Amino acid sequence: MKSVYAIIAKIASELPSDCIRMAAKNLASGTQCDDAVSLWGGSLAQKKLIADFGVAAKASGLSSGEIAAALLSAATTADSFFAENAVDILWTGPTTTAVPVRRMEQSLCELIDSAQKKLLIVSFVVYKADKVYTAIRAAIERGVRVSFLTEASKEHGGSLDVDPSDILKKKFPGADFYRWENPDASHPAVVHVKCAVADECRALVTSANLTGAAMDNNMELGLMIFSRRVAGRIAAHFAALVTEHVLKKV
Repeated sequence: MKSVYAIIAKIASELPSDCIRMAAKNLASGTQCDDAVSLWGGSLAQKKLIADFGVAAKASGLSSGEIAAALLSAATTADSFFAENAVDILWTGPTTTAVPVRRMEQSLCELIDSAQKKLLIVSFVVYKADKVYTAIRAAIERGVRVSFLTEASKEHGGSLDVDPSDILKKKFPGADFYRWENPDASHPAVVHVKCAVADECRALVTSANLTGAAMDNNMELGLMIFSRRVAGRIAAHFAALVTEHVLKKV
């Protein structure tokens, strides 16, 4: 039998926090453990978890108040974790009634609008993404430091006829631009990453390039990640590529 604390941690990760809080309130007021958790669960796995909790709670020797405090602590910790590690599914293309998804363009604009200090945008190509351009321009005007990394032109060791950074410089003269000039000509490689990071707080990782077609017409999938840890690590990786001279400012 697992300890009551291990089972409470499992409960906090699988059951709604409002149900856990209600049970803790009932326990603290003197309700018996089995009665306090009578409204929990539904699936067979959840019912087994609840049964294990009842047995472990009785065997623990802890008071009802101590069990209630452990439940509240676990529920609060779980709420904090999920708030900092939420993920939204983003989509462009045909929709279904089975799974609700958010639009890629709208979500990218919201990410850009949320930036207060720094914004990183990485895309293979950039072309006719007018709504996103408007959001980026507004970010620069409010003092956000915007950095772009795109694929290079053939002239600079890349694969494109036209360098996206040349186009973007005209649109966003206040931004910073970077280029990867792959030094190994025997193994051609491109900047195939598509992502955006705002203030090292949230990150979008997507199949979509920063183009009108990707925002409106193509079938594209992305994940919006609300995690300082993940967003910070993505931003730190690109910052290290700059300081280690893998990416060159242009």
